[in-house]
This record gives sequence, C-alpha cells and structure tokens, in this order.
Amino acid sequence: MLEKADILSGLEFVPDQRKKGHCLLCATTGMRVQELRAKLEWIADRMSVIRNAEVAL
Repeated sequence: MLEKADILSGLEFVPDQRKKGHCLLCATTGMRVQELRAKLEWIADRMSVIRNAEVAL
C-alpha cells in the first residue's frame, strides 16, 4: 500500500472509471522514459499487496 506522500512528483493515482474501487497510476507531467522508469521502479520497490487482511488482524 502506498500513501499519497509516497508518490513521487509527476505521478498521481486517478480513480479508474471502468472499475469501481480501483485506481490508475498516471503521469501528470511530461518526463523522459528513463525518468518514468526510475520512478515506477522506486514505487514498485515500496509496494505491498494485502491479499488477506484477516491474517494481519
């Protein structure tokens, strides 16, 4: 899970209009592909998936 503070500048989560409860990570400013790739890798390194919240509780 990522907090809004964890998102790098130039990227933003936007609600997916096709799937309720889902968000898309969008680039909000122009940037080189290398910069976008580095930001996406940074985010991927910090993401986690909660498959079953009951186990954690």
